[in-house]
Amino acid sequence: MKKTFLKAAVLLCAGIGMTACGSGKQAVQAIDLTGEWNIVTVNGDTIEAENTPYLGLDMTEKRLYGNAGCNRMMGTFEADSLQPGKIKFGQIGTTRMMCPDMDTESKVLQALNSVQGYAETAQGIALTDAEGNAVLTLEKRETPAFTLNDLSGEWIISAINGAQVGDMENTPFLAFDIDQMRVHGNAGCNIINGGFSQEEGKENSLKFSQMISTMMACPDMDTERRILDALSKVAGFSLNEDQTVSLADSTGTAALTLVKNTGEPFTK
Repeated sequence: MKKTFLKAAVLLCAGIGMTACGSGKQAVQAIDLTGEWNIVTVNGDTIEAENTPYLGLDMTEKRLYGNAGCNRMMGTFEADSLQPGKIKFGQIGTTRMMCPDMDTESKVLQALNSVQGYAETAQGIALTDAEGNAVLTLEKRETPAFTLNDLSGEWIISAINGAQVGDMENTPFLAFDIDQMRVHGNAGCNIINGGFSQEEGKENSLKFSQMISTMMACPDMDTERRILDALSKVAGFSLNEDQTVSLADSTGTAALTLVKNTGEPFTK
C-alpha cells in the first residue's frame, strides 16, 4: 500500500556542529525522517549490542516504533513542519522481555526522553537535546534485498541439510501465506500446517511454530522425518545466487533448500 509521506525540514547554520547555531548565515535543508533508522550512538558512545536498536518514524501518523536493543518499543511524537528541526517524543511503551544486555536499552530509552530536536549529519540524523547536543545519532536502515514478502507462494523442498530430495510420490513443498503468517504443505507423505514468526528487528529471521501433520503411513517416512526435524531448527532465510532459498539454522547452515514452484500449484 502506498503512503504519502510528509517532508520534514531542518534549519541548519553554515558549518553547523551539534550545538546551537550562532549568528552566521542560516540555510534550510529538507530532511525526510520517514522510515527506519539504526541507532548508532547514544550520548557519544557507539552501540555494540548484538541486536542493533532501531527507530521507525511514521511522519503521517506521527507514530514511533522500533527496538530498543531487547524489547520492541512504540509511541507517538510531535513534529511541526512550521518549526523545522523540532521533534519531541511522547510516552514510549515497550514489551517486557529480559535480555543479557539491558544497559543499552536503558540508555536508548533515557536518551529518547530528552530529545527536543534533530539535525542532519553526514551519516544520517542526530537527535538533539534542548541545548542542541546530540543524544542519539541515526543512520538509515537498509532494507534487505529479499524479504518475507518474497517467500509468498509455493516452494518445492529440493534438499535437506544439503542432500538432494529424490523422486517421491508426493512432492515435498511449503506454501507461505504472508498475510496470515501461516504455512502449509506436504512433507512427502503427510499434509503439514503451522505458523511462522520473525524476531523483532531481524528481517531475515524465520521461526516455525505449532507445526502439525496428518498421520498417514507411507513407504518412505525417513524423508518426512528429516523435513520435520529441519523445520524445527530453522532460524532464518536467504536468497542464493541460483535463485533458490535457504532456510537456515541458528549457525547459518542450510537446513532446507527451496525452489519456487513455477508449474501447476499443489493446492487448488
